[in-house]
Amino acid sequence: MERSKTVNETSLELPDDAVKEPKTLHKISPSGPRFARLLEGWELGAITVGMVLATALLAVPRAAAPGLFPVPLLDVADASAARERSARLVERAEREGLPFETRAVGDAVRRFGLAVSGDGEDGEHLKRLLAERVHLALAAGQHEELARLRAVQSRLFVRAVRAHRFGGRPDDELRALGGDFAERARSNAWVAGDGCLASDDELAVLFERRWLELTRLRDDPRFKPTLGEVRRYYRFLLLHPERHGRSGDLARTRLRYVEALARLDTEYPLALARGSLLAELGMMPESARALGEHLAQPGGSTWNLRARNYLLYVARGQPAGDLAPFEAP
Repeated sequence: MERSKTVNETSLELPDDAVKEPKTLHKISPSGPRFARLLEGWELGAITVGMVLATALLAVPRAAAPGLFPVPLLDVADASAARERSARLVERAEREGLPFETRAVGDAVRRFGLAVSGDGEDGEHLKRLLAERVHLALAAGQHEELARLRAVQSRLFVRAVRAHRFGGRPDDELRALGGDFAERARSNAWVAGDGCLASDDELAVLFERRWLELTRLRDDPRFKPTLGEVRRYYRFLLLHPERHGRSGDLARTRLRYVEALARLDTEYPLALARGSLLAELGMMPESARALGEHLAQPGGSTWNLRARNYLLYVARGQPAGDLAPFEAP
């Protein structure tokens, strides 16, 4: 016989109203107005149409004054690889030392640097002496050793620049390795505060380029810089061009840079750069021809719309203002 439940017992059974019945959803009556059904989702369609119209408007060429010129992108991987190569060369030079002929080249580089910075030795004589010593080192088969010497002197140069406080007289180490670099850095606005604004990688390529010029090894394929090093060198100069007096000379200097860069970097948009810089100089017919050359190149370009906008502007014959850099792909 089943025992009766007392009032104090707690029942484990759910009461009848414990679970709510789902509310009945209101449906649009099929007999409702037909146009209401046709307008369902109109908001999404309006947004899509608006986006398409905005994109079309952006793609339409509009006259715009040339205000930018392209600079090479930084290749982080190449810069890292260059640092590793240089570190290996320095480590081997420190471990094994350098032969006499190679050390004689290093001595001549230092003496020439001191002469350029005002130590009184005949610079032309030291150039000839340096060439003779490089010839002897190459005749002895010391190409790898010369590369190690360059890496060692490049590292020492970067350290000397970082230790220098611009505004004071450079010490002998910086003068020997950089010549008149401290003075040129000030005159070219490469100084921020009391230090040089160039990165260590940029300082290294600046030194190595000068080293190749002094030793006359620039055209030797065994010392040929990588494309990434070429781009870092000209990127820095395009952003911080050497100054030779009037402000208009900056555009002319940059023109020389982009033409030199394009001879080594076939991916650089030379015609677009020339078109922008020539417009800055007020040379509108020449600018228009360069921009036309850029647009005539097969395959299209990321910067074609910009080039069309510039071309429409220069066709009016109005001068452009000072340009700012942008990174080329």
